[in-house]
Amino acid sequence: MIGVMFLVALIFALNVLNEPNRLEDAADVQTEIFVERGAEIYVQNCRSCHGLEGFGPDEGAIAPALNSPAFLILGENHVSGAEPTSAGVANGIRDFLGNTIACGRSNSVMPVWSDQYGGPLSAQQIDYLVTLITEGRWDLVDEIGHEIDSHQDPPATREDILSDGQGLSLTTENCGQYNALTAKPFRERDPFASASASAATSKNESEGEKKTVETATGGDTQEALIQGLSVSDYYGSLCAACHGANREGGLGLPLTREYLTEPDNFYIDTIKDGRSGTLMAAYGGGAVLTDEEVQAIVTWLKNTDP
Repeated sequence: MIGVMFLVALIFALNVLNEPNRLEDAADVQTEIFVERGAEIYVQNCRSCHGLEGFGPDEGAIAPALNSPAFLILGENHVSGAEPTSAGVANGIRDFLGNTIACGRSNSVMPVWSDQYGGPLSAQQIDYLVTLITEGRWDLVDEIGHEIDSHQDPPATREDILSDGQGLSLTTENCGQYNALTAKPFRERDPFASASASAATSKNESEGEKKTVETATGGDTQEALIQGLSVSDYYGSLCAACHGANREGGLGLPLTREYLTEPDNFYIDTIKDGRSGTLMAAYGGGAVLTDEEVQAIVTWLKNTDP
């Protein structure tokens, strides 16, 4: 009896000691299940706009890239040797991605996906997508995408979407709290940067480092800031998804100098009031941009090259 009791106590002690490893293994299994389900949902719902590999415009897609280091949540044993992502930062990234998927983005073609607001996906399915993106498992997306393509018609291409606007409509309102400016820190985050580089970047941003743009007179420069960002930064956050990262056009028209042949007031009115019958939203009236900020954007577009 004493021997049996000793054996039971030993087994109990070993189980207690092994509990952290067991929990970690269980978490890894759950993450892998979430990633696989997220990859399936992504292929069926997201690839046409964001690209099969999630690179967005870099692979000919119309929507921003999701395959980005900015969205990675690094664990303790990440092969890069970078510091693990803190719990606070990790929660912020998950909230940002989950909110974007659930609520869409106003003044863009990103629709609402949450069934709570009329979309097709449950909260659990959105969580699967967030896990896929934060784990960076685009290898699974590629594998599942090619498997699905082998026995059904291929998805709509960028040209298909742009030519007939399949499923495109402007999201005018959403349930989210993020806009182009508040999304910028999440999209530009570098989890691999050293602490000193991060500190230097933060210092530069806090000092409001200003970029200058060439004016029409040539040689002269003017400071062009919109809510603390340079015009080029603001363009990248707000306009690039439709007009292209290099202003080459996409859902919207090209915005390079050779195409901008109308008087300034034409483009000022377009930015302020939008264009009826198109996806161009209104940004003026102080709701997004002041009159001075609209003028700064037009000056920058007409007098600088990408």
